[in-house]
Amino acid sequence: MLRTSFSWLFLSLLAFATAACCGSVACDNREKNADTLFFRFAPSVTDEAIETVYIVRTYTPKPNAIPTPTPGPPVRDTARLISTAADSSTNRNLAIGNNTPFVATANRKLNAYTYEIYTPNPADTTGKTKVLRFDITNVQLQGGFNDEDGCCTYYMNTLKTIDLYNGRTLQSGIDLNKISYAPLVP
Repeated sequence: MLRTSFSWLFLSLLAFATAACCGSVACDNREKNADTLFFRFAPSVTDEAIETVYIVRTYTPKPNAIPTPTPGPPVRDTARLISTAADSSTNRNLAIGNNTPFVATANRKLNAYTYEIYTPNPADTTGKTKVLRFDITNVQLQGGFNDEDGCCTYYMNTLKTIDLYNGRTLQSGIDLNKISYAPLVP
């Protein structure tokens, strides 16, 4: 009887100690930007050229997806980023995440879309002439959960690659797990 009571007491203390250990560890938000694609304009691009930047995302369903994608015009969203004339360098670094600058739609991730980053020609009032244009396609994302410290579990990317086309050259398979940002070089 005494041995059974001691066993229960020991197990209770062990459970309390484990809970206290994990309860005192604050889980930071490491996975917040795990899927985020980061871009940086090259130093050769002037701040004036990027005062207004547009990011267009186009939903690109997989052809063999179930249910079968509905035919029709592509679903497109546009985000307009404006920086002040005094500090237009705020648009020098761009980020495209699952919830920024677009709202998440239908539980789709970044790899369900293609993207276009462009800056309009300020002299063109129609907005059709683009000064800088970059197409981001073939977004590949894979990942899983990693238990680093025993108390917190984090999502980690194992694959984050894109293809980037600047109008003249295509850079295929840019690995954004190896470099922190994709350079936007005109």
